[in-house]
Formats: sequence, C-alpha cells, structure tokens
Amino acid sequence: MRATISSRALAVVFGLVGMALGWAAPAPALDVMQVLARMRGATAVGKDMRATVSFEIVNAKGESVHWAGSYYRRNVPDERIRLVIDSPIDLRGTEVTLVAGHDGLAHQRLYLPALRRVRDLQADMRGESFLGTDFNYEDLGVQPLDFQQQTLREGEDPEGRDCVFLESVPQSGWWYGRIVRCIDRKTYLPLRTEYYDRAGVLWKIRTLEGIKIIKSYPTATVVTMQTVPARTLTRITFSDIQYDTGLADVLFEGPKE
Repeated sequence: MRATISSRALAVVFGLVGMALGWAAPAPALDVMQVLARMRGATAVGKDMRATVSFEIVNAKGESVHWAGSYYRRNVPDERIRLVIDSPIDLRGTEVTLVAGHDGLAHQRLYLPALRRVRDLQADMRGESFLGTDFNYEDLGVQPLDFQQQTLREGEDPEGRDCVFLESVPQSGWWYGRIVRCIDRKTYLPLRTEYYDRAGVLWKIRTLEGIKIIKSYPTATVVTMQTVPARTLTRITFSDIQYDTGLADVLFEGPKE
C-alpha cells in the first residue's frame, strides 16, 4: 500500500536515544501523518528521562575512543535535553542543551570548559558534527523536519521485522536530500534510518538496538550512527535509564560562562 502527500509536515522529535512508547497495530488505512504522530510519541515517552551515557567513536582503521557522561530529557510541559560529558578529562564539563522553541526549531547551546565559552548554535550549524562524532547537533535531540514530499509503504526489513517504510524529501537547503526510515509496526521505533545526500548517495545510517522494556516503555539502549563514505561510526549506549523522576527546570537552564 502506498500513500503520498506533499505538504509542510509535522515537526518530528528524535531523542538522542530514540526512547519509545509501544503502540497498538494501526488500521490498514494508516496514513503519513498518523505514522509521524505515532513515531513522535514513540521517541518522547514519559514526562522525563535520565540515564548514564557512553560514546564509542570508531575511525576507518577500527581504532576507537570512549567518552562517558549523563543524559537528561524532559518532554512536558516542553521538550528539553541536556547532555554532559564527564570523561575523558579533556572533555570533562562539556555540555549541550536543547530546548524546543515556539518557532518549531531547537535552540541549542554548547559549553566548552577549556575555552570557558558558551556557543549558541544557529540554524545553519545544526548539520555540523558534534565534537567530531558521526552525529550532528540536530541528531542529538529535537529535529524539526519540514518535508516537501513523503511516501509510505509497508514491508519487512532485512531481519524480517514488520515495518512501515517512510521516505521523506526535506525542504531545499537542508543537508540531506532524502531520508528513509524503517519504523517498527509494534513499537513505532525508527529502527533504521538511511540518510542520502542530494546526489542520491547513501551518506549515513542510524540504527536503534538493544530494545528493552523499561517502566512499560520499549526503549532503545543503543544508538549507532555510521558515516558510510568515511567508514566511521559512533555508538551511544544508555544504562541506568529512569523515567518520570521529576527533573527540575534548573537542570535545563543551560551552561553559563
């Protein structure tokens, strides 16, 4: 079944971890907007969430470095994210905060303790690499995506999982030319996302793995981003995940110089 629309789509939120809420199987007449809404709900569950986070950054030779830190997310009354790096020593204290604005864009700030400076990330900086990893700043949290065209079809992924495939063409001027998501029909987690450049070359692949049920929420505990031409990847692993702990507003005020 196919359903195609051309419109300015909903702003879709992707948490760094792709946290997920289980949904009932959709009706046969499921359309694009329903998929977007359910995927949005699947990636921002509960009132808030906190976790310990670790990064593994692997280069083309297979050499790797590791970081560790803490991750916080609040979904209500507004969407906010904070990531703090605790190790290695030269990155300790590095912080990124993201706040969903009324304009539909994520307001992002980066604090670099070595420089004792706060950097406000403007809209055209969202596609920049986050500290040399395979994730860009927009991949870290709130992603406002304004699509020109979307196509929906059903099928199975290479592992035989029942998926909804959503192909999206972003507005001109964005850094990807086409995005294809394999969305699980049971949880509505985007298990695999392929990012193509404007020449049609597969540029990045993001996968959600290690799905666990935490406080009734199907939760992705591992998020991997692979940059295909460079043969590099970054793997983010979450542990000690807790939901609905009552995170205070002050936690998300952002770094100060």
